[in-house]
Amino acid sequence: MAGTSARAGAITLSLAGARRRTVHFLRRPDLLRSLVGYWHNHPSLSFLFSGLFIGPTSQHPRVDEARNDSLYELEIAFRQIPDRGGCMPWLVDRAFRNLLIDVTGNTHRAEFCIDKLFPPESSGARLGLLELRSFEMPPHARMSLTQQLLLRAFLARFWKQPYKQKLAQWGTELHDRFMLPHFVAQDFDDVLADLSAAGYPLEPEWFAPHHEFRFPQHGEVAQRGVVLELRHALEPWHVMGEEPGPGGAVRCVDSSVERLQVKVNGMTDTRHFISCNGRRVPLHPRARRANLSPAYAIAPGNPELSAPDDSFPRAVGVRHCGWLERSFSRRLRLSRRASGRARLRYVSRQRV
Repeated sequence: MAGTSARAGAITLSLAGARRRTVHFLRRPDLLRSLVGYWHNHPSLSFLFSGLFIGPTSQHPRVDEARNDSLYELEIAFRQIPDRGGCMPWLVDRAFRNLLIDVTGNTHRAEFCIDKLFPPESSGARLGLLELRSFEMPPHARMSLTQQLLLRAFLARFWKQPYKQKLAQWGTELHDRFMLPHFVAQDFDDVLADLSAAGYPLEPEWFAPHHEFRFPQHGEVAQRGVVLELRHALEPWHVMGEEPGPGGAVRCVDSSVERLQVKVNGMTDTRHFISCNGRRVPLHPRARRANLSPAYAIAPGNPELSAPDDSFPRAVGVRHCGWLERSFSRRLRLSRRASGRARLRYVSRQRV
């Protein structure tokens, strides 16, 4: 049985049973092991459906965002869970309670929350309930239905065949790669292909609205066979130090930095380069002659944390490396709205 509940602009997907003895995660604890392991090895499941507040201090940090040594202990906990049941119901709580937590040890602020599953010390909290907290409220009901359909497909697959792959050691690649929509889409395509091979085909077009909602396109310009696209990316926001405020101390979230993805197709490395505010932007080559790079924008929502004006990427464009005396006749310009959010518009017939 699956359900949803709203919490401050986000939703919590809850999995339970009609009765305690019918709860899947108590009858088959390896089902939870499979979900946690698969979510860890495919970061797109953690970031594609989440909100903008992600990272170690968010409401739903991943296991590898809380502690550096958590993966080693998580693999030990996985080995304590037998395949296809045959263990006491409280074993799941004892094995994962100290691992599915945030950096402060809060068991409720976790990607997979088992507070209400089967804690042995509290009979009132033994509800057989698993909460998946890394989901944001989508703007349409059908988008929420596709999320639930995806989760049901995982449950059906892991019920038949438990997931036993070794946990990936992402390290700093987690926030270097999977904050960009290119790598998130690439990893999610592998997830859908994996489900299709297991007999649960899901169309990629069903999740296209989720990609556009999470990573909106700021703009695109094409000139002389070169296509440059600017798309929003993710940035983990951290909690700042305590400051005095009304009624006591407050802790602010550092939302002054946002990340953008610059993607260009058809560019010749020896002939063109990408510039931002007159500075060259390094690119990472990808397949099919596509290059992409993360760029950072300083959001002026918090004046105390904002950078000087010359740090804001006002213009991103393609320039020639000495082949021509002028640059392309069009470029992408970022400007600020009154609300402080970035806005993109075209600028014609100007040097980049």
